[in-house]
Amino acid sequence: MVFLLGMEGGIGIWYVLYCPDCREEDIVRSCMRHLTGAAVKDVFCFTYDRMRRYEGSWHVEQRLMFPHYVFLESEDGERLAGEIKQYGKIFAVLGGRDALAPVCKEEEQFLRDLCGESRHSGISKGYIRGGCTCVTEGPLRGKERLIRKIDRHKRIAKLEMPGSFRNVNVGLEIYEKV
Repeated sequence: MVFLLGMEGGIGIWYVLYCPDCREEDIVRSCMRHLTGAAVKDVFCFTYDRMRRYEGSWHVEQRLMFPHYVFLESEDGERLAGEIKQYGKIFAVLGGRDALAPVCKEEEQFLRDLCGESRHSGISKGYIRGGCTCVTEGPLRGKERLIRKIDRHKRIAKLEMPGSFRNVNVGLEIYEKV
């Protein structure tokens, strides 16, 4: 499941498009097909890796970090909104509601720090000592203060992020608890 499509990232503003039907991949393709280059520079979804056990062994799975949402980068927000409205039925957005919203700078910076230019967060690894989490490798290294909850069974961490999304899941394997 790779959703990164479009041109190189740059100085555009990020917007988020709500997709109620869990058809993010279709929406990304529709945006790239129907929206002009003047309206959108890039269309993408954020993903993360997590571990899951089945058939007797552990497997790495890629999941959407924000189900129901597609991100768009644009230098002309008004033009983007106009083209989205023009093709609203193709994108299956909610009728009558404004499904396109700008991403605040704090959220954008948080996501850039966590996922980088690939817009994907790999699995972090670490340990817990005396109730404190220490991440030794991966994108969460040095960002332990953002972890709000760890599910050791599912091998994920819930992070608190600034802005409207609030919580986001990322992969975290705790290999030792002392």
